[in-house]
Amino acid sequence: MDVWNLRGGKLKYLTDDEIEEIHHRALDVLLQVGCFFEHTDARAILGKAGCMVDEMSGIVKFPPTLVEQALRQCPSGMLLAARNPAYDIYAEGDRVYFGTGTLSIKVVDLETGQIRMGTLQDCKDFARLVDALEYVHFFKGMIHPQDVNQKVAELYMVYAAYTNTTKHVSSLPYSPEGASDLVRMGQVVAGGAEAFKSRPTMLVNVLAVSPLQWSEANLGALMNMARMGAPMIIGSEPQAGTTGPCTLAGTLLLNVAETLAGIVLAQVIQPGIPVMYGNVSSIADMRSGLFASGAVELGVMNVAMNQMARYYGLPTYSTGGMSDSKLSDAQSGTEKALQALMVALGGGNFIHDAAGLFECCLTSSYEQYVIDNEMLGMVARALDGMRVTPETLAFDVIKAVGPRGNFLGQRHTLNHIRTEHFLPRIFNRQTREDWERDGALDVREVARQRAREILDSHQPEPLPEEVDKELRDIIHHAEQTYGR
Repeated sequence: MDVWNLRGGKLKYLTDDEIEEIHHRALDVLLQVGCFFEHTDARAILGKAGCMVDEMSGIVKFPPTLVEQALRQCPSGMLLAARNPAYDIYAEGDRVYFGTGTLSIKVVDLETGQIRMGTLQDCKDFARLVDALEYVHFFKGMIHPQDVNQKVAELYMVYAAYTNTTKHVSSLPYSPEGASDLVRMGQVVAGGAEAFKSRPTMLVNVLAVSPLQWSEANLGALMNMARMGAPMIIGSEPQAGTTGPCTLAGTLLLNVAETLAGIVLAQVIQPGIPVMYGNVSSIADMRSGLFASGAVELGVMNVAMNQMARYYGLPTYSTGGMSDSKLSDAQSGTEKALQALMVALGGGNFIHDAAGLFECCLTSSYEQYVIDNEMLGMVARALDGMRVTPETLAFDVIKAVGPRGNFLGQRHTLNHIRTEHFLPRIFNRQTREDWERDGALDVREVARQRAREILDSHQPEPLPEEVDKELRDIIHHAEQTYGR
């Protein structure tokens, strides 16, 4: 199984006619309703491009021709470079990659099992852990360190990531200035601004605020990155029933309209800039109004949104692998596996939140990363499918073994066992007697031991000393300016 060449796209919910209908209704939303843009410069830029701007209300309405022109300008894929080129990601078509995501604030302590606030050391340790997990393809900012300057905490997190993993690094910005500095850090790691253009080592995401709003901070970040020519994720995250219509199709429509509005601004500023089409939508639990991160409907909406992105010819930033459970248990396992499998089969290119998180992404867990890595390995095996060839059909072997024989001792079995069967590292397949003899360990304890082993032994290749210094200089400058 080639873990770096997984393909999805087999699961679809929308027909071609439904995709067309959603697209045209999204154009109607943008033309007849519009979006609130909380940024004077953004409104001015869009007004010059042909949008109808009401400065009194801040509402911008988009002509369909401008939206469709912007979509035509977007590249159909993007390279997301890693320090180790073997870990490069090619987000395009039906390729599937899994990663971390969403800046949680709490950590399950690896030694005590107690919940505590996340630290910079956790950022380093999580990055090092992910560097060793074979089914987690990228590292997206996934723990907010509480022991650093909170105005520039994302810069510290990214520095910890770059120094502890050779996989691709992604983050979200806390400010427009932070977005620019995240890109600058990526440029330093890539070898300079020109090298970054061909090998972008940083991907930053900005999201609309549902319904139909783009905040001043995210617009500032978007415009800064567009002017720097940096690839970016543009998306939205309405919750069906609260910040989006209760119906899944209605929330999908809202998500499409909000995302297209951001894409237009990026393409007006920098035509042809690579954009990843983003979706973080789920439902709200209408009994409490809370975001239902582990809902199966999240998987349904991501599959449909992936279809819309394919229609537009854009790579996708998808969500799958979240849970509302407060610990690693049957609920978290069910929610995570269903989402990850659905979104992967739907062809999500860059599936974040796929590992390590629970409690609606508020908590990160070392052992959960190890458990989810195993789960993602099983999802990867499902994507790998079945190869039907004369060799795999095994007619000659069946003929040789014949009735009442067995295949255990056949060379054919030895040749194919590792390519045909997923062999779990921590999930237990022993008899009960053997399991009890070996200590009757719960999978969480097995995963905890595995996490300790990795952190005790795994050391990624360090950054060159001059690169490390440049990254620290960026953080120091940020602290002395907008970080005060």
